[in-house]
Amino acid sequence: MQNLLINVGGIELHIREYEREGEPVIFLHYSGSNLMMWQGVVPYFQKDYRLILVDLRGHGRSDKPPTGYHIDDMAGDVVGLIEHLKLDQAHIVGSSLGAEVGLCLAANHPERVMSLVCAGALYSEYGPYGIWEGSEAEFKEDVARQLAEVRNSPDPVFATAEALVAASRQRFEKHGWWNQYFEAMQEYDVYELGEGRYARSWQKWAKEKYLEHYFDYRFEEYYRRVKCPVLMLPSEEEMRDERIVRAMNGLSELVHRVKIVLVHGAVHPYGWLLDPEGMSKAVLEFLAEIRN
Repeated sequence: MQNLLINVGGIELHIREYEREGEPVIFLHYSGSNLMMWQGVVPYFQKDYRLILVDLRGHGRSDKPPTGYHIDDMAGDVVGLIEHLKLDQAHIVGSSLGAEVGLCLAANHPERVMSLVCAGALYSEYGPYGIWEGSEAEFKEDVARQLAEVRNSPDPVFATAEALVAASRQRFEKHGWWNQYFEAMQEYDVYELGEGRYARSWQKWAKEKYLEHYFDYRFEEYYRRVKCPVLMLPSEEEMRDERIVRAMNGLSELVHRVKIVLVHGAVHPYGWLLDPEGMSKAVLEFLAEIRN
């Protein structure tokens, strides 16, 4: 295992690589997370695959440039990473934001992606494959409200790294989710602002930049251009929502080869931390199937 800083397009991406003989698998985390979210998953893949865990821009120990938070930009970062590592192709496993970036990568650079796992990007917010049921004007009003809420929300700053992790622990413990993987992810996520001030690595301004684009994404425009096999991994809550299921099924019809799997008890986007074995087995079974 080695940690690397790789320059792509003028910014540095931090990655953790587990070099093995075998096909490469690139893991892309959810918004507000980092490469440590995959630590429970690594043992299930490590024997047979070359693993590459990525801190997306604005996250973890990667650079935090002032712009570039559209998924097209972040997918471009991953292409630069693939080229730097001299990979021909890779399997892509994405959670939430990571799934959106992976989908964009598979659509815009199909020659680079062997397969795509999407635990996210399963529906658009608006449009024929969206979940919004009101008018376009009502949708725009709701988007403006959500963006304003984020803009006006506090940006927590802590006096110590320990206080930051303790706050995260309290938040996740309310749901009974805190475990060794959450702890490792949160400890890694501490970002020192200087002068005895600490914050989470994915800062509010970067989240705002991302959300400025998010509500305009029409994932059907990407799925139509995907050439590789796709595994969709909805959560149990998503599978109980008829609007999401309808949109997901519609998107799945745009892909030549697709499989939808529900891992029992899956929680978006935390399934990889809560049940790394179950989520990993679903992906490994999919990878075995597409080789045949």
